[in-house]
Amino acid sequence: SLHAQTHDMSLMEAGMSSWWLRSDGQREMRAQNLLSMLSKSPQVQNVISGTCGGISLVAIGHPFDTIKVKLQTQALAGRAPLYSGALDCMRKTMKMEGFNGLYKGISSPLVGQMFNNACLFMTLDEVKSAMIAQNGGKPLSTPQVSLAGCLTGAVVSLVESPTELFKSKMQLQAVNYSSTFDCVRHITSAVGLRGWYQGFSGTALRTSLGSGVFFGTYDVMLKRLDADGERKLSTLFVSGAAAGFGFTLVVCPLDTIKSALMADNLLPRDRQYRGLVDCAKQMYVRHGWKAFMQGLSPSLVRATPGCGLLVVTVEVVKR
Repeated sequence: SLHAQTHDMSLMEAGMSSWWLRSDGQREMRAQNLLSMLSKSPQVQNVISGTCGGISLVAIGHPFDTIKVKLQTQALAGRAPLYSGALDCMRKTMKMEGFNGLYKGISSPLVGQMFNNACLFMTLDEVKSAMIAQNGGKPLSTPQVSLAGCLTGAVVSLVESPTELFKSKMQLQAVNYSSTFDCVRHITSAVGLRGWYQGFSGTALRTSLGSGVFFGTYDVMLKRLDADGERKLSTLFVSGAAAGFGFTLVVCPLDTIKSALMADNLLPRDRQYRGLVDCAKQMYVRHGWKAFMQGLSPSLVRATPGCGLLVVTVEVVKR
């Protein structure tokens, strides 16, 4: 009887072991099937590749963005300019704040660019697909690609504007924030969630127009340099760099206005500017046309190779 019970227990253990092995195998197979399905989803591809592209862009471009913001906002309150140019700004920033000063506020754009670029490439793909369907399945012309970029930029600005604000506040440090989270907490407690969208009009106009220029330029360059459709990484880099150069050159005045609006007082009643148009008028009266091109050189240095790396990263991750 004892031998029979032992035999029965052995059979039961063997059966349980076999069940667990089959269960593990089934779970592994289901996981593999899920990963395979997700990897073939255009939406998932766009989200993951856009996220990785955003990380690469911030990693190499944030120091130049810090310099750009400081140059754009240094004389907006009527004070004498602190920096004579981009190199002087970099030198003084590193002297006063160390090398880390160039990366001040990076957490906000790092997280923000991950979301922004994921949203950017996913939305662009959806908009282009809808336009191609309306176009009878024919490929989009360059003006149509630019229009798709403008529509995409308008959507992305809803996500981008708060992260741009937090980044600017951290870079300028009008209030001594201990971290990006502390900056978000301070803004929210002072003016509520609406405070997250200070300067939104500038961001929306810049991002919408700039995205149209960027993707239009990128489309033109690809059609000229990649007529055979090989999509070499070198060709993608050059096309992306050209698109980044065009984007920066066109939107620099709007970007300067956006930076000024975001650098203004948190409290609406204490702000220097009543809005985008009033900000542009005051800047022109005080500094002339040159006020709208402040920070152009570091912006070009940041955007040209940065956007080349962005599109290459997106393509490599998709592959």
